[in-house]
Amino acid sequence: AMLRRPPIYFTLCRESGLPLPAAAMGSGDQFAEPLTQASAPSGGRSSSRITLAAWVLGPTLVGLLYGLFGPIADTSVPTPWDRVSSVLGWSYFCAWSVSFYPQVVQNFRRRSVVGLSLDYQLLNLAGFSCYFAFNAVLYYSPVVQQEYSDAHDGKPSAVRLNDVVFAGHALILTAITLVQIAVFYDYPPVVGGGRLLRLCVLGGFAALILGSAGLGVAVASSSESFMTWLTYFGVLAQVKVLISLVKYCPQVWMNYSRQTTDGWCIENVLLDWTGGLLSVAQLVLDGWATADWSAVTGDPAKFLLGNVSMFFDVIFMVQHYCLYRLN
Repeated sequence: AMLRRPPIYFTLCRESGLPLPAAAMGSGDQFAEPLTQASAPSGGRSSSRITLAAWVLGPTLVGLLYGLFGPIADTSVPTPWDRVSSVLGWSYFCAWSVSFYPQVVQNFRRRSVVGLSLDYQLLNLAGFSCYFAFNAVLYYSPVVQQEYSDAHDGKPSAVRLNDVVFAGHALILTAITLVQIAVFYDYPPVVGGGRLLRLCVLGGFAALILGSAGLGVAVASSSESFMTWLTYFGVLAQVKVLISLVKYCPQVWMNYSRQTTDGWCIENVLLDWTGGLLSVAQLVLDGWATADWSAVTGDPAKFLLGNVSMFFDVIFMVQHYCLYRLN
């Protein structure tokens, strides 16, 4: 029997490089035989694999080359491990930074954000705001740097320039994604548990803004007698870690509820997993090479961020390649 295909069928054909059914290119008749994995042209699948490989391997290769031949910003790590640390640092920076672009490109091409969790993106914005503030002050502020050194037996902070650039870049790209959601907003009505989740996320977002602002005023007005700036920004870093523990849950739940990962970009997931692995590897290498594990304890946000992201990325990979592969 011939089946009438919905418009999304033809959109997916165009996006994956598959030819449109002949009936759809005729006189407007949208009847066609069902497209199955067995009938999908191998050329379309090969093109998708090449695109996926380019997204994932390209940024990592760029970071590797810059780490090998670029200047070494961190002089506290002894040779030759300083060069290895540079390779790991810039490779994770490129992988994590580029991981935001496939979703942005996909949203623009589809003119739709169905399948992408708004709650996940709101939590992402809050988390990266905290993470950027923490990295920026530890890298640029002499006052906070001195407080860190005093608290860690004269050791310098483990925050690198690529940490600051990554956090700022991630914040900007997350904001752009939220603008896309506002422009292309085509979600079904939020009801039941989804409405409760949205209210919790918005309430937490407002509480974070008011709480961080009030605490900052208290630190400034008390001349740090109430709390040091290092402690204040350390609290923000811990907030980022807490957000990372829960921010992926709305996207995992959305994929489960829809029984598909359509609309959620797998390139983003693979790049995020790669960046998390390289980020943790750099942190551990720096601690081992300098015999200073305060690099890990002094920057728990970076260490936990990498591990948490890898954990949830594995869940997304299982959903995409195993559970909902045919959907």
